[in-house]
Amino acid sequence: MVSRPVLRLREINPLLFNYVEELVEIRKLRQDILLMKPYFITCKEAMEARLLLQLQDRQHFVENDEMYSVQDLLDAHTGRLGCSLTETHTLFAKHIKLDCERCQAKGFVCELCREGDVLFPFDSHTSVCSDCSAVFHRDCYYDNSTTCPKCARLMLRKQSLFQEPGPDVDA
Repeated sequence: MVSRPVLRLREINPLLFNYVEELVEIRKLRQDILLMKPYFITCKEAMEARLLLQLQDRQHFVENDEMYSVQDLLDAHTGRLGCSLTETHTLFAKHIKLDCERCQAKGFVCELCREGDVLFPFDSHTSVCSDCSAVFHRDCYYDNSTTCPKCARLMLRKQSLFQEPGPDVDA
């Protein structure tokens, strides 16, 4: 029972993450790993290298970021969990951003400034549109008071598909 993920900490104590810095860090690493998972599922090299099996002892970490086991909390307290997740996060990010051309090709360019390196949703300096999942520099996203450019494009495309063609005027 000690290693089964049965504790949903936010339900048990919603304020816990306000007071335990280690849990905030672990939650962020888990969220990032969940953002990395789609890259690995569609990557032949990652599947062959069995990268997601790095977390086989904590399979719930690649399923959600909410559930914890008693062992997770014990390891968080001793610092082992944070170190282990940081190493895994670094390995995963290295594969996606440096080692694998296919994964690199799935990165984003900030459509607001069109400057800088390729962005990924798990980068610390990025923001992700909650509607379309486009990725932007965090500063660009929050400085831009208008809507997301991708959402705007999608809305225009949808409107143009549903507009009826006007009557032809032959004079």
